Parts: sequence; structure tokens; C-alpha cells
Amino acid sequence: MYIPEKEYKNILRSVPIACVDLLIIHNNKCLLLKRENEPAKGQFWFPGGRIHKMETIEAAAIRKAKEETNLDCYFVKIISVEETIFEKNEFMETVIHTINICCHLVSENVEPIQFDRYHSEYRWVNKLNNSYHKAINHPLILMGFDVDESLIKNSHK
Repeated sequence: MYIPEKEYKNILRSVPIACVDLLIIHNNKCLLLKRENEPAKGQFWFPGGRIHKMETIEAAAIRKAKEETNLDCYFVKIISVEETIFEKNEFMETVIHTINICCHLVSENVEPIQFDRYHSEYRWVNKLNNSYHKAINHPLILMGFDVDESLIKNSHK
């Protein structure tokens, strides 16, 4: 479903956007993609994106996995509901507020990953560290991933 740019900008200014964040797991590792667009440009994040009207969470998760990674995944469960608020910067026209439904997916095939134009790199990770956007920490902790000790020390600043 395509929303004209002017209309979509009005939506972003007015309401939070419902999204799926995908914890695609393979061999006890989670897939992260490096973002090439705002918000969080240049940071590693889960694949995912907006849920379309009349689309179930499960269907959105499977669709976004295929669109962003070319992986055929199956849906396991919802892990958590998170939210992000990205303050406006020089490259953004407005604050962006998202409600992120974090979903556990599994992929049998992991090669070749072919990411979309909004991503430039990928990593399979089994431990959190400071090079990833802080918003991904909680869902990974819920999934039992190890935490780099520096994250704990820096979380109290």
C-alpha cells in the first residue's frame, strides 16, 4: 500500500506508527541490519517496518522479512511491545514516534541475504554491545542474549 508523500508526512506529524521489529534467529544468533535512512541512520537495528491497514502482525512480520532480507521466515511469537521516539534532526522533518511489536521469527535459509535499499550491511549477533542502537537491547535480553558488561555500566549515566 502506497501513501502519497505529503499525506504520509502529515501522518508522521500526527500519530505514532505501528511497526514490527523482527528478531530473526538462526543458530542462536539474531540478524541486525545497518540502516541507511533516518531515523537511526548508520546504526544496526532489527529488520522490520510499518504494518499495513488490515494486515495482521504475523503477516507484516513475514512480509517485512522477505522485503528487507529476502529470507523466508516463519513466525514464532510476539516477544514484547516497545516504543521509540526519535527527536527531529537536520535530516528529518518531524519527530518520529513508533510503537514496535517485536516478533520472534526463524529462517531456515540464511544465504544469500539480499537487503533492500534502506540497508547496507548485516550481522548475525549473539551478544549485545554499544555499537547497536539502544532500542534493540530489551527484546534481545528477553530472548536470552548475553549482555556486554559495558552496557550495564553505561546504562546508569
